[in-house]
This record gives sequence, C-alpha cells and structure tokens, in this order.
Amino acid sequence: MEKFARTLEKDIISRLHSPKAIFILGARQVGKTTLLKRLMEHVGKDNSLYFDIELPRNLELFSDSIDSIIAFLRYSMPTPNGITYVFLDEIQYLKDFSKTVKLFTDHYHEEFKLVMTGSSALMIKHQFRESLVGRKDVFVLYPLSFAEYCLFQGQDKIATELEQGVFSKNSPLLTLRSELNTLLADYAVFGGFPEVAVLHGYEAKSKLLNEIVSSYILKDIRHILKIEKLSELNRLIKNLAYNTGKEVNISELARDVGLHRETLQKYLIGLEESYIISLVRPFHNNFEKEMRKMPKVYFIDTGIRNMLVNNLSPLDQRPDKGELVESIFFANLLRNSHVTTRIMYWKTKNAGEVDFVVSEDGRINAFEVKYGADTKNHFRSFLNLYPKATCKMVRYLYEYAEDELPLWWIQ
Repeated sequence: MEKFARTLEKDIISRLHSPKAIFILGARQVGKTTLLKRLMEHVGKDNSLYFDIELPRNLELFSDSIDSIIAFLRYSMPTPNGITYVFLDEIQYLKDFSKTVKLFTDHYHEEFKLVMTGSSALMIKHQFRESLVGRKDVFVLYPLSFAEYCLFQGQDKIATELEQGVFSKNSPLLTLRSELNTLLADYAVFGGFPEVAVLHGYEAKSKLLNEIVSSYILKDIRHILKIEKLSELNRLIKNLAYNTGKEVNISELARDVGLHRETLQKYLIGLEESYIISLVRPFHNNFEKEMRKMPKVYFIDTGIRNMLVNNLSPLDQRPDKGELVESIFFANLLRNSHVTTRIMYWKTKNAGEVDFVVSEDGRINAFEVKYGADTKNHFRSFLNLYPKATCKMVRYLYEYAEDELPLWWIQ
C-alpha cells in the first residue's frame, strides 16, 4: 500500500458497503489511480478487479452488453463468494454507461460493487444519459491540501496538528511559523499534485509540472471539447492564468483570445468541469447595491497556474504573491464545500470589496486574504448590509491576533 493516505479516503471507505456505485472525480494526475489501489488494498486484492478504461481491450469489454460484462466478471472473480469490487479507471471514455451502472446497482449489487474514476465531470454528464439518482455516491479528489502536502513532505507531526482543526493562542504550531511559512511558500509555487510534492529540487518539480500541463491537462481538455486546433485554447488558458484572482469580462476575453462568446462559454465550462479552474460569482443578495456581472477566475492548483505563466520563482519575490495566497485559500474552501455551499466574492459600485463570501445553510462567513500585514478591508461596509455575518482576516505572514487566522492553519 502507498505510504500516504488522502483525507478523502476515509469518506469513501465509509461508503464501500453501500449498494450505490461510487464515482471519484478529479483532474488528471491528482492521485485517483493511487487512491483506487489503496482502496483495493483495503477491501483485499482477492475481492478486487481493476480495469483501466483507456486500454482498448477494457474499453471494448465494458462497451459490451451487461450480460457479457457480468459473464466476464464472474469468470474473472478472484473468489467465488462474497462481493467483488470492480474498480474502473477513467470512466469518461465509455459511451452511455449509465444503463449498465443502473443494472449493476439494481440487480447485481450483491455480487459486484462499482468504484469508478473520471477526470471530467462534463464528459461523464454527456456519456451518462440517465441521472442515476439514488444509485451513486460522488466524491471529488482535489490536489493535496496543505496538511496533506506536509505529510507528503515527511512532516507528520505538523500534518497531524493541522488536521486536528483546533487553533488557539496555545497551538504548538505557532512556535513553528518559520517552518510552516517555508512549506507553504513551496506549496504556493509548485502546487499540490502528489507526484510533484514528493520530488526535490526546482528542476525536477518544474519538469514534471510542465509534463502534466502539456501531456495530460491540455490533452484532456482537447479531447473533452473536441478541439482540432489548440491555439485558441492555449491563448484562453494562459489569459486566465495571468488574470488569476481578477474579474473576467466574458465579451472582452472572447475578443482577446479569438473565440465566439458561445464557444468561449463552452471552453470555460469544460475547464471548470475538468477541475482546472473555478469561476467565483459575485454575492448579490442586494440587487441594487452590488455588482453581479463579472466572475473572478481561480486555478484549483497554483503549480499548474504558475507553469502556465512560466514563473516558478520563490513566493516572496513574486508580484503576484497576493493572488497566490488567495488561490490557496479558495482551493481550501472548495475542498471543504458541501452541496449547499456557495463561494462568492463581494463588490459594490463604491469599490467596497471582500475576497470571499461563503454562504451555507443561512450562515454567511466573509474572508479577506492577505500576504503580509495589510489591514485594509471593507468588513464594516459588508456588515452594514449583513450584520449577522462573521468576518475574518487570513494571513500568510501571521502574528497571533484573536480575530485573525494563519493561512497555513486553514484546512
């Protein structure tokens, strides 16, 4: 079994005995295959079958009739009794597999449990014509959280403290701020892809990041969106990378990258559904006073974003360090969001702005994310409109303050 467990693993294990099919979604190279193999170790290899759907023979097998699939699985079962866990990697290449999944969960769940991965929620939505309501559990595997990153760096004690989720002025981590800032700076520059995290040295990390971008991410997006020419996509993704944390004018962006507005919207949806970017919408409960036109763009992994702008220089030497710490915080919000969670930003016509507003089950939490000691914020204006909201400053360079939080603690 791989040495490092992902936080999501526990949640998936808790659902392994349910008759529902399990979907694990996430970008390429984010660790889905490794997670599948850890799950196989958990249930036992004698109870497991693994198929990579990118291989033509496996694609052909699972494109066949349900009777043929069941016959083959029964023949291949390691043990004749009990449930066999069928692990399918990169399920998005199968066309209209939803009917087969439905038959598995309705009629064969006492024999087989499907656990599937996919790198594009959009393609899966297209390939799965039936909704499978009540027949599936969906999990998203994101790049490493900072706690996971520390674990991958061999900082087990720090990772354990971070995962406790309890922070106070007595936290032992406050005595380790220098070490935490060093780890966090590296995390901000090179991101949280697992294979990158375990490498040492600038050359090795940058080489692998470049390979992930060119050989996996752009390849996947091209396949998902059926793009023949990559020039427009390359211009788009680089434009978004340079404008991380900024508002995006869709009409201007379409003109800049040479795409029709409708095509641009399609590309943006593809990038979002492939877990490369996320568009953060304005918080607009008050329609008269708040702007609601332009979203902000964030890359889910800062390493991918930095490779796209060809800048892997140290965090403290970068003009975009503010945008990078915002991106880290946003990815954390996304990683910990639920069905009812809305992550937005707030901006008024009078230039009042708050980086992130999180609305969930009637509660509103507002956050300003800072690299250094800057104290400027618009919480007072925000609280005038939303007096029940909770407002917090979050800092990379953190000195203990009762109403503030360190960026490294946010998990």
